[in-house]
Amino acid sequence: MKRLIEKVAIITGAGSGIGRASAHTFAAQGAKVVVTDLYPDAADRVAHSIKEAGGHAIALKVDVGQEADIKRMIDSTIEAYGRLDVLFNNAVNKNPETARDVDFINFNEELFHANMRVNVLGGVLACKHALPHMLEQSHGSIIFTSSTSSIAGEVAQFSYGASKAALNWYVQSIAATFGKRGVRCNAILPGVIRTAALEGWANDKMVQAFLDIQNVPQLGEPEDIANMAVFLASDESRYVNGALMRVDGGMSCTTPMVPVVRAYL
Repeated sequence: MKRLIEKVAIITGAGSGIGRASAHTFAAQGAKVVVTDLYPDAADRVAHSIKEAGGHAIALKVDVGQEADIKRMIDSTIEAYGRLDVLFNNAVNKNPETARDVDFINFNEELFHANMRVNVLGGVLACKHALPHMLEQSHGSIIFTSSTSSIAGEVAQFSYGASKAALNWYVQSIAATFGKRGVRCNAILPGVIRTAALEGWANDKMVQAFLDIQNVPQLGEPEDIANMAVFLASDESRYVNGALMRVDGGMSCTTPMVPVVRAYL
């Protein structure tokens, strides 16, 4: 039995990485998928691939930093499918300066506002426009892609971690505000996931270091996050609301001393 049969799902940032894997996985589980991305060619390729495999999908160019684009995304979904069951706020600011944000003394205010606008406000505004439709049907699942960077301090990417921490607050507040009316809101906190973005900045020593601090034998794949998203989108998770789900290979389940003790032993 397909787990998302007849559900209509919007996935932002679905042209690559976690979003692309989620779009394919949602479609394979029976969902009608609205594939959105800042880059229309990438969205088109994913939607075309889904349809070639026998699934249902449409592609939209969406800049989640622009409320007009967000409203059009919701309106187009209702026009195409007549309902909205799942909103997966996955898009992230892809400014390469985020990975190079390592100098707190020269804090990059412009990057801070860009990360907040895309990583936080984009999803919040998408909820603003999606919620009336979900509340009307007394049913809906909202999912955000957060990060393990949101739960502790960092020595780099100062604006990115802050944006994800702010996102977590909205996830739990939306869950508390609308949960009793049938709309759930949860977040996924990925660990180190093998995406093009990771491969673009992590060298071999960093990858080995990531493996050392994890408690599974491999790095995560986009499909690992997609599988959690399917669970949160499905009725199987009807009792899960306001959760910050860590999918990080056990990286955050130990004290920082564990890799040192493991090496000693």
